[in-house]
Amino acid sequence: MKKLFLFVFIICFCNAKSMVVLDPASIEILYMIGAEEEIIAVPSMGNLKPVDKTSKLDTVGTFTQPNLEKILNLKPKIVILTSYSMGLKDQLEKYGIITKELPANTLQQIHDNILTLGKMTNREDKAKIVAKEFMEKIEKIKAKPINKSGIFIYSATPLMVFGGDTLPSDILETIGINNIGKHMIGRQSILDTEYLVSKNPDIILYGLRIASKDELVKSNTSFKYLKAINNNNVYFLELHSLLRGSPSIIEEIIKIKKDIETTLK
Repeated sequence: MKKLFLFVFIICFCNAKSMVVLDPASIEILYMIGAEEEIIAVPSMGNLKPVDKTSKLDTVGTFTQPNLEKILNLKPKIVILTSYSMGLKDQLEKYGIITKELPANTLQQIHDNILTLGKMTNREDKAKIVAKEFMEKIEKIKAKPINKSGIFIYSATPLMVFGGDTLPSDILETIGINNIGKHMIGRQSILDTEYLVSKNPDIILYGLRIASKDELVKSNTSFKYLKAINNNNVYFLELHSLLRGSPSIIEEIIKIKKDIETTLK
């Protein structure tokens, strides 16, 4: 019985012709593999890529607070969720709507998501090309590592960093920065200041809840002893683009690596 259910699930999943896509990265990937006609609605966001095309699509509320009634009225076969779509999975599946979440906590997962969406939309050939090009660019980036230690801080008080199970951490490792916070797990990783000082990273990246280097230093007097601070190897990053797990993240990674290499002391 379970095998029969799984078979029916796969058939329905792979032959879907209508999708509500709440995940911005999945929307971008669907356009890249030529499957945009599968999308019937998206979340109401101003920066969905490609903006000129997604701005014309129907919307179903935000990806954190989607409108269940509107989604049901559209009668999609599949809804692509995000980790922020709390409780929506169970609600939709009560109405027989298949749901799927595509985590992107590593660059490898982004590659896998491209192939998954290719299978779901019968665009496997194009998906394989996009996925292959994506991995080739990653390998090219890895070929010339920065070979420094670093940390990515997104909150000064409390001191919160991106741990080893996050996409920003994988990006650091990809460009050759050993993330001293990679032993931390979870989205709310609070790092001990003494540990940070003892590791004394070569590079500090910051963003999200921190507006400037001065704000970072003022938050903790011991930061003034860090070599990254004293050598001015401190970099602000716009995090929204780094948290969106789509293939276009490669361009951001290349830019970050170049900026660091240009100014690194």
